[in-house]
Order: sequence, then structure tokens, then C-alpha cells
Amino acid sequence: MLRKLHHIPLAELAVSKLNVRRHGAKEIDSLAASIAALGIIQPLLVRRDGNAYEIVAGRRRYLAARALDARGVNDVDKLPCVLLEADDDATAIEASLAENVERLPMDDLEQYEAFAALRRKGMPEADIAAHFGISEQIVKRRLAIANLHPDIRRLYRAGDIETQTLQLLTLATKERQKAWLALNNDPHQEPPPPWQLKAWLLGGAEIATTAALFDEAAYQGGITADLFGEQRYFTDAEEFWRLQNATIAERREQLLQSGWSDVHIIEPDRRFQPWDYENVAKADGGQVYVVVEPDGHVTVHKGLKPRSEVRRAKRGADAGDVGREASIAVERSELSAPLANYVDLVRHSAVRLAVADAPETALRLMLAHAIGGGRWWKVEAEPQRPATAEIGEAASKLASQGVFAKRRARAAKLLRVEADAGSIVCHDASGARTAEVFARLLDMSDAQVMQVVAMVMAETMAVGTDLIDTLGQRLGVDCLQHWQPDDTYFALVKDREAVSGMLAEVIGETAANTYLTEPGTKKKAIIRKALAGDGRTKVDNWTPRYMTFPRRGYTGRPTVAVTPTAA
Repeated sequence: MLRKLHHIPLAELAVSKLNVRRHGAKEIDSLAASIAALGIIQPLLVRRDGNAYEIVAGRRRYLAARALDARGVNDVDKLPCVLLEADDDATAIEASLAENVERLPMDDLEQYEAFAALRRKGMPEADIAAHFGISEQIVKRRLAIANLHPDIRRLYRAGDIETQTLQLLTLATKERQKAWLALNNDPHQEPPPPWQLKAWLLGGAEIATTAALFDEAAYQGGITADLFGEQRYFTDAEEFWRLQNATIAERREQLLQSGWSDVHIIEPDRRFQPWDYENVAKADGGQVYVVVEPDGHVTVHKGLKPRSEVRRAKRGADAGDVGREASIAVERSELSAPLANYVDLVRHSAVRLAVADAPETALRLMLAHAIGGGRWWKVEAEPQRPATAEIGEAASKLASQGVFAKRRARAAKLLRVEADAGSIVCHDASGARTAEVFARLLDMSDAQVMQVVAMVMAETMAVGTDLIDTLGQRLGVDCLQHWQPDDTYFALVKDREAVSGMLAEVIGETAANTYLTEPGTKKKAIIRKALAGDGRTKVDNWTPRYMTFPRRGYTGRPTVAVTPTAA
């Protein structure tokens, strides 16, 4: 409570420890000149301290009066003062702060120290804000500096770091503050600049809560508030993306059910260029593009189609109007050419072995070739040419290749021919070899002939044909008996949608949706860990759709490239 005015001798006054200002004496000389001319207009705030008085507010006036007294100015030997209650620390701090907050601006640390003292005395943040006519947010900002490491506050007081850096550091945990200090104190390193500091403090992911599509109550990680800005941030990026991806998957399904022909997810590591697309109505084949930014924000673009597709379709329509043949648009295939080649070789190898073990089927197949012809019915053996050395090496290690080689060796022994060149079938334009083999076949039993028929048929089947699908189904072929998803396969699989489909098959669609926006490399790594039981529940007997009979894909696009033909 405030008391009446007293004039107290200069010698009986001393600055209180509760006075909030610790420095600022640089303006003492100008204030002393003002006091010498006009006197002390505003009284000091003091309270008793034994036989003396301590100054709660008015430190600069007191110092200016002392300076004048030292120069022999006689009318400043007593100063006008207002007495406060001696035992009311909170009121004294409040009076000092109120006196100074509207005068020479205080820095963040001075206000923090003053507000923190009031909080220690039991004054709520809302009351502090009300007493000084400022917002509660400002009080929170000053008190947030209590979380800063003492060395950081010393650096700020010394002018070695900027206010922006000090404010951003209030977002950091104690451990992160120490890491920042270590970088700052290391002569060979630099801490992140202010424009990169927030992301660094948040662990590299500056994900605001406004980016969440999900209910924040479902999030189990930490959230930190930027008291000097308007945002709150998720501190557990992995938990955020788990929930965000699951919600994106739900939205995608809703869009598909509402009638959109396709919904594309543009992951954070891909760029979406709106000018590459044209607006197309849903009824005309317009599609939806869900663009996911690295900071978690999601933008949904409805009714778009790649400009190249729109123009190609328009060219085809225009050509039809003038009576010209329109070219059939070639849709991008799901399998790249090298992957399609590798898949074909694996499938062919498995089916070829099955044909070699099924003489009755082989005989009928041979008859079909004789009637309808075939790519290799010249007759030549399928060369099984790999597209790359890596594919060739992987194909050569297939278990079915080794077993087939043994079957061929037995057939060659029955015919008494050499199979060192890699095949029994060997074209001879002169007919000499054919006659020689025919003579030997006449001496063989029906069972032996059937073994040779099956082997020859197996050798001459072409890779990558529809016939492989038909035979695979007819003979119940299982590629997994001779092959497992290997390094070559995963290196060649690059289609993003297909990889997402494979991940859903292996770990389940719900779990896969939590990785929806992750890059393909991470998704493939998760698949491989699940297949190996490395840190995940082991998944057995997973056959990629490309290796099944009939072959299936993971998207609505063709599995292999289709050569355009005239309409």
C-alpha cells in the first residue's frame, strides 16, 4: 500500500535489490542536468530498511542526485519519497516494474527477472499481465526465458546473440540447448543461423500443428509452442507422419468412392508443377492430385489431367475429324523394360521346368506349334537374353535353371548328342542332324521319346508371351519353389504405386498407409525386413503379383509397355 510523501536525506537512501533495473546509468548525466534545472518532479518509491531506506523505484534519479550533491548542489540533499510497506516484496517489485516498464525500455532478461520474481511470490501470470496493462502472452514470453541455459542468457546479455535467436531457443529442450551451446563454443563449427534454427531445434522437422489432418487428441508425442510467433509444433515427426499418412489414405479412399477416376499421392520428395496439368471435369476423366509437402501440409487438387495426355487426346480427335487414323495413346507401363525382362526370365524358367516334367502337355503343345506356328518354331531354342549383366547373373542363379540343366543332360544322353552349347535343339539347314536324331528316336521307347519331347518343347518356348501365363495356370506353377524376392528384383522395382501395393500386401493396408508418403526406397526396405523377419513379424510365402499366373499388377495401368498400333 502507498504511503504519504516524505523528504528523506540522500545519505539515508540506498538502492534495493528488488529494483528491477540493473544497468542504464549512461543517461545519468542528462537526467542530472534536468534535475538541476527543474528539480525532482516524480518522487522515489522507498521502504524502510533498519535505520535507512531502500529505493524500490527511482534508482536513476537517486544516482543523478548523488552526482549533483558531489558537485556541491545544495538543494538535492533531501529527495521526495513515497513509503511502501516494509514486508510486501510483491508490491515492491510491482511498483519497480510499473515505474520502469513505461520508461527506458527494458530488455527481455530484465523483464523476465522481474516477472519471475513476482511468480515466485505467488502472483499468477494473468494478474501480472493485468497489473501492468500488458497481454498474458507477453508475460508468458518473458517467463519462457526461464527455460534457457544460464550460458545462453549470458551470451545475450553480452550482445553475442540476437533477440531472434534468444526467442527461438525457448523452443528447445535442455539437451538441445546444450547441443546449441556446444556448436557455438566450438571454434571449428557454427550453430544454425536464425532462418534454419527453428527446424534444427525441432529435430529437423518444422511441422506445425495446423498441418495435421487428424484429430490432435490422437497424437501421442510432444508439442512445443512458439511463444514469440503464432504456431505450435509437433516434436515427434514419426508419430505425426503415421497419423497423417493414415488420414491421407482415408481421404484418398473417400475421393475414389465419390467417383474420381484416380487419386494420385505426390510424396514430399516429389515436386508438383500445376502448369503441367489442365482442368478436366470428373465426368471427362479428371483426376485428383494430393500434394504432401515436407512440412506436413496437404493440398488437394481436383479435376486435373496431365497436359500432355489432354493434348494427345485432342490431336487424336482432330485427326479423326479429318479422316486420318488416330494413334492409340501409349499409357506408361507399370513395369520398366529391365524389370519386365527379369520377371519374364524368372517365369519362363519356372514354366519351362514344369513343361519338361509334363510329357502329355508337351506333346499337345508341340502339336499346337506345328499347327499354328510359333516364334521359335524354326526350330530354335529360346536364348533367354538378359537386358543387363546384373539380371543375367541373378537369372543364372535360379534353382530352376540348375534342375533344368540336369533334365537336359539326361535327354541329351538318350539322344546321344552333345548339349554343351546350352541346348539340344540345334538348327541344321542340310537336314543331316535331323535325320541322325530321327534314327535314334526310332530306337527309343515311347517313355523315352516323351521325355525328349517335353525337353525340346521346354527349350523352344519364347520368353514374355501370353503362353507362359496359360501354361503357368495349367501346370500350377509356383515361382517361389525356385526363386525368392532378391536384390535384383527390388533394385528394378521403381514404380511408386506398385511399391505401395506390395507394401500393403506384405504388412497389411492399415500399416502400409502409415508410410504412404515415404519414398520407395524406405518402403522396399520395410518389405525386405518383413520377409526376413528383421525387426518385424516375419512374412512367409509372399509372391509378387508379377510372378503369379496369370500375371497381375498393382495399378490400373498395363503391367508391360504396349506397342502402339494404328486404329
